[in-house]
Amino acid sequence: DQPAWKELSTMEKATEFAEEVGYPVLVRPSYVLSGAAMKVAHNEGQLKEFLANAAVVSPDHPVVMTQFFLGAREIEFDAVASNGTVVNWAISEHVEDAGVHSGDATMICP
Repeated sequence: DQPAWKELSTMEKATEFAEEVGYPVLVRPSYVLSGAAMKVAHNEGQLKEFLANAAVVSPDHPVVMTQFFLGAREIEFDAVASNGTVVNWAISEHVEDAGVHSGDATMICP
């Protein structure tokens, strides 16, 4: 299942979304590449602190917020194809829980 998520451009909309899906929520500023400034907010106080420190939340600088599943695992399937034919593939599992890493995850291939 995919967690609920939304792109938000005001503090009010961000707190409404968090109340709707429940805490914790994953907060990612729009300017971030590879998740480097992602934070998990466990309550409204943390959410407001993270949003205030991240950037101005506005239509020009929205944040993406995602419902955060505690203890979730992340499994990926990657493949390389040539002319529509898969020539190599791998299934990997992240060592850390989903939502914790910042783009440079530790993975294992079973």
